[in-house]
Amino acid sequence: MAYENYDLQESDPYLIAGSTCLLNSLGIMDTQLLNEAEKEISAAAYAELILSPASPTFNLAHLCEIHHRLFGDIYPWAGNIRTTEIAKGDKLFLPYQLILVTIEAVFDQLHQEALLRGLPPDQFAQRAAYYLGRINAIHPFREGNGRTQRIMLDQLAELSGYGFQWSAVSGEQMAVACRQARIDHPDYSALERLLQLHVIEL
Repeated sequence: MAYENYDLQESDPYLIAGSTCLLNSLGIMDTQLLNEAEKEISAAAYAELILSPASPTFNLAHLCEIHHRLFGDIYPWAGNIRTTEIAKGDKLFLPYQLILVTIEAVFDQLHQEALLRGLPPDQFAQRAAYYLGRINAIHPFREGNGRTQRIMLDQLAELSGYGFQWSAVSGEQMAVACRQARIDHPDYSALERLLQLHVIEL
């Protein structure tokens, strides 16, 4: 979902002064034009990431590397965790002061589960949905979280010989499932169903 769908904050340091357009390295001051440029540039960066993947350490540094490589030519803050609050649908994502400690705990848990290796496809997708939901609720970056998370999840799946057919998942389906996974009492069932329906063996 595009960043303009975040609830705007009055003192967002990532916006051009007097504008609803994100600060960027392209000199663009119109949100629609920035969205178009971002889509084109990040698509080319994604292709490069497929050919030369980020180092698969499955920690915050890994996630930041993916984000920087996707958006480094667009945003000067690419690869850095956000330093402001963001919300969607009047529901705040994790307060930025808690990002470091929370995401480190999530990745520690993932490593304790041996990066989900050895699980059959349905169980792998179920646990992958949990981690996708957790990381999405943290939303460590000001923009570009979804694409960054999916690339990391693809790398995680490859360790077990799996892949995900993201093109078959609608943006609305993913948005609804992610919302359910970040309520006060998270419900991961919709994310689990989505990933179980679209996991494949490579």
